[in-house]
Amino acid sequence: MRLHGTVLLVILLGCLFATSDGQLAAMTIDLGTQFLKIGIVKPGIPMDIALNTESRRKTPNVVMIQDGHRTFADAAIGMQVRYPHLVHGQLNDLVGKSTQHPSFELFKRRNTFFEVDDAPKNASSINFKLGGESYTVEALTAMILANAKKFTEEYAQAAEIKDVVITVPVYFTPAERLAVERAAQMAGLTVLQLINDGTAAALSHGIFRRKEIGEKPQRLMVYDMGAAKTTATIVEFKLVKEKYEKQPKMTVLGVGFDRTLGGIEMTNRLRDHLIEMFEKNYKPKTKVNTNRRAMTKFSKEAERLKQVLSANAEHFAQIESAHEDIDAKLKVTREDFNHLISDMESRFGEPIEQALRMAQIPIDDIDQFVLMGAGTRVPKVQEIVQKTIGTKEIGKFLNTDEAVAMGALFQAAHLSKGFKVKPFNIEEKVIFPVEVHFVSKIRDEKTEEITGEKNVVKTLFAANSVYPTHPKTISLTSYSDDFSVALKYGKIESFTKQQVQEIGSLLDNLVDVEISGLSEALKNRSSEESEFKGVKVSFIVDASGIVRVRRAEALFEPKSGLVGSIASTISGLFSSKTEEGEPTTDDSTPQSTEEKTEEKESVKVEDSTPEPEPETPVNSTSEESPKTNETEKNASSGNATEVKEKKKELPSIVRLRITNKYPSAFVPNKYDVQEEKRRMEAFAEKERLASERAAVENELESFNFECSQYLEETEFTDYMADEEKTKLEDSVKRIRAWLEDDVTKDTPTKDFTDNLLELKNVVRSVKKRQEHDKAVPEKLKSLETLLETTFSLTTLGNNVDEEKALFKKEDRDGLKSKLDKLKIWVTDVRKHLDLKKKTDDFNFTGKDIDTKTKNLNREVDRFMKKMKKITTLDDLAKDGKIDIDTIVEEAEKKKAEQDKKKEKKSTKKANESKVENESEIKTEL
Repeated sequence: MRLHGTVLLVILLGCLFATSDGQLAAMTIDLGTQFLKIGIVKPGIPMDIALNTESRRKTPNVVMIQDGHRTFADAAIGMQVRYPHLVHGQLNDLVGKSTQHPSFELFKRRNTFFEVDDAPKNASSINFKLGGESYTVEALTAMILANAKKFTEEYAQAAEIKDVVITVPVYFTPAERLAVERAAQMAGLTVLQLINDGTAAALSHGIFRRKEIGEKPQRLMVYDMGAAKTTATIVEFKLVKEKYEKQPKMTVLGVGFDRTLGGIEMTNRLRDHLIEMFEKNYKPKTKVNTNRRAMTKFSKEAERLKQVLSANAEHFAQIESAHEDIDAKLKVTREDFNHLISDMESRFGEPIEQALRMAQIPIDDIDQFVLMGAGTRVPKVQEIVQKTIGTKEIGKFLNTDEAVAMGALFQAAHLSKGFKVKPFNIEEKVIFPVEVHFVSKIRDEKTEEITGEKNVVKTLFAANSVYPTHPKTISLTSYSDDFSVALKYGKIESFTKQQVQEIGSLLDNLVDVEISGLSEALKNRSSEESEFKGVKVSFIVDASGIVRVRRAEALFEPKSGLVGSIASTISGLFSSKTEEGEPTTDDSTPQSTEEKTEEKESVKVEDSTPEPEPETPVNSTSEESPKTNETEKNASSGNATEVKEKKKELPSIVRLRITNKYPSAFVPNKYDVQEEKRRMEAFAEKERLASERAAVENELESFNFECSQYLEETEFTDYMADEEKTKLEDSVKRIRAWLEDDVTKDTPTKDFTDNLLELKNVVRSVKKRQEHDKAVPEKLKSLETLLETTFSLTTLGNNVDEEKALFKKEDRDGLKSKLDKLKIWVTDVRKHLDLKKKTDDFNFTGKDIDTKTKNLNREVDRFMKKMKKITTLDDLAKDGKIDIDTIVEEAEKKKAEQDKKKEKKSTKKANESKVENESEIKTEL
């Protein structure tokens, strides 16, 4: 897939570019029940799957919390047999739900050893107890996402990655999707989009075959059986005419799903079969299901066995110390496995048939069909699916492990500000119709008094419509004080009774929208100045499939000043011909018609007076719309009187405050997000300190062993004084015993650091002597040779006429003076070197000799530059040619002879020989 990613980046993203931020990047998270697949795109790096810390392309979707320390992915899986009750996974279908939801009931049957908090802070959430603390499902999910963010940043070598596209199941309601988005916010991520996993897989197919898409529709069905769910997605590819050119477009025609059918159910049945065989054959004293470690072992072996039986007719399950120290060996055939899942066979094809019913097309109209997910590797599943699709051939043109992540990655590159990609439009299908419910107040036309109320229901977003949608606006004229409206799901005809039961209480209600600030806005105005025309509330289904309240505004018609077109516009919005609350659509842009008028006529917009916002209830979300259109605020006029009059004018539009409450789902609010962020930061800091402690503890243990090895090496101990050797031996023994007997999890890092320092101080001194003893003599010898050579240069011209000498006498004397001082230092060093023992410290270092050598070379260079210039050939013939190489060679020969005859010849004779040799050389030249 790495090569394909490169091709995709170069060809399809040909106009890809980076902003000035070199570290800008975007990522995707294929949020599977058992595994995560992380995609990464960064300027200069091809679109690819990020490798985790174990260098694997998929990461187990689990987290373990023990003693305040978190462990993720493969490391947590490795601890699962020992601590099965602490390793939490399979959390995806629990987000946004309470312990009363059918999804939790199923989870509890499959995982009996997890401890649930029966009295959580928020009763509408699911909380697990871990290490004395309580964690919501959303908080645990946020930790897993934050870990994915961390290792992706390390892989991409990026300082920080925030932009992300996350995949979710197509059957997730808007409330569940919002809960996932809030979990991502806890993890420090900015969600560009939540995309359905089937849509992402189909998009991956489309972008690789972009050139094959034409005006004739091409239809693809993606059948995906994962660990916990099965979905079928039918999409249509075709070229559509856009503003400037024809562009490819992918439309979701139909979807089908079974949110409880997947590989986990098959594994659990195989696990129970192995346990039954084990208890029958080995007759243990206690039941296997009473031991959670044994249950975990059987689950792991059942998962392995399921994979093996997909390719083999029979196999032996082998579990070491399965239960009560009994080693199990059990034979299972594929026929046995097929019998265990026989009652599930009728469900394998149902998502396909449901998708076809929603798309209202026959199977013959599907051009291509592809299988995805580990569950589809089971031969019986492939057999039933093939029967369902008839003569259609099952394609194998997708990398089914990574297609979802790569399709989402294209969307991330498209949505991120740092990249520009060729457009590929996507239209999803609304499968949860949304209605708005409110109470309309009936007023007497003459007295304006409220005489009654009636409940009003209007459809905002119909089933089988497409999203992202244009904004839908409702106009409410009967309210004169703060009020609320409710968004609820309409009748879902495309779902089976079983599917409705599995979604459960989430379908009871979507969101209660409380709108405040209207009473205050009306108090600030008199009926003489303006006339209140009503309230507009705008809604949208965004690209993530989340229903959002965009804004709520109170509109007023001024009775003086700016009227004209503004008044007619506002009056048109609240025409008596339109029933109160009837949704209207802005088909042009996300900006409403009234907003265009605001821009054109410079209508004033004000926010309702910002009071301190009361603390949002635990299960609610406060969303205040941003300020818009402040043209009048900055407008100026040359006439001071006109400016004064403008200040008196009240705005025609007043922005109202919005508070969302989710009565049937747990959606973390902004306070929950902030609290979990703080808790995760505390975890990160604690883990950083623990990592430092573990690192220094490992270093101490390793270095202590290394020191014990040093004490057995004569090459090392020869350089140790007796007291040093005794000290090191005592320290090694003491530290070894301390590490084995006294160290606990509460031992401070400083204790390890101090002990490590104690060992290193002793070893450092010995190592220094050892290293100097090898390097210093060679360096000193080289310096002595160079010094003697340089002395030879100072004697040049001593026996010739000064005018003919190549160097001036003062220069020769100056160099000789410096050389004499250096020779005294070299003599002292040589004396120290000859007299010192191996256990004695050096009173100088190799760097000192290097420095002296460097300085001597510098002095020689300066001296040579002072050589007299020879102006004519006659002068050259007269003075002779000076060969410095010859001088050096003769000096080295002389030094060698002096070393041999040192004891035989006196210093006086040696000096006479030196002068005589130099005179002979000069005569020859």
